[in-house]
Amino acid sequence: MGPSGSGKTTLLNMMGCLDVPTEGSLFIDGTEITNLSQAELTRFRRDNIGLVFQQYHMIPYLTALENVMLAQYYHSVVDEGGAIEALERVGLGHRMDQMPSQLSGGEQQRVCVARALVNDQRLLLADEPTGNLDKKNGQVVLDLLRELRDGNHTIILVTHNPEIATMGDVLVELLDGKIVRCGSPGSSGRPR
Repeated sequence: MGPSGSGKTTLLNMMGCLDVPTEGSLFIDGTEITNLSQAELTRFRRDNIGLVFQQYHMIPYLTALENVMLAQYYHSVVDEGGAIEALERVGLGHRMDQMPSQLSGGEQQRVCVARALVNDQRLLLADEPTGNLDKKNGQVVLDLLRELRDGNHTIILVTHNPEIATMGDVLVELLDGKIVRCGSPGSSGRPR
């Protein structure tokens, strides 16, 4: 959590191998990603990280199902059944043949969550995944993220919603690019 401009999305982009830090080191699951080439970063991201952006980044001429399958294509495995299952997990099995322009903003966001889940990466980075959803659909996404967390996934979620932040195991607050608090939600935490 943190105010706009505090560095939340920048931090997520670095963890997602989209940006590299200007100094220091970043380790993910024992791999120092700051020393990887661009091709190695792409492979690492593809194999280990699911991304849910604030913007949907859907291909407008592909159906919801094809947008999810696109993530499989980059993973070198195309499994229509797995893509359908991912869409069903986010409550959109009945909308899989729709184009992005035929989907509401909330439905497009859920397609993006399905796309991030389809390859079963252990790390999921989510930038305001419920920001464009009504309460009911937001709860569907949060329940799914909780289920994944309780399995073998690590979820790093950026939110402005204090209620959502309390659902996490650790709350990190940023201000001006620095961690100002890190601890369990609801605690006073410890400054870093």
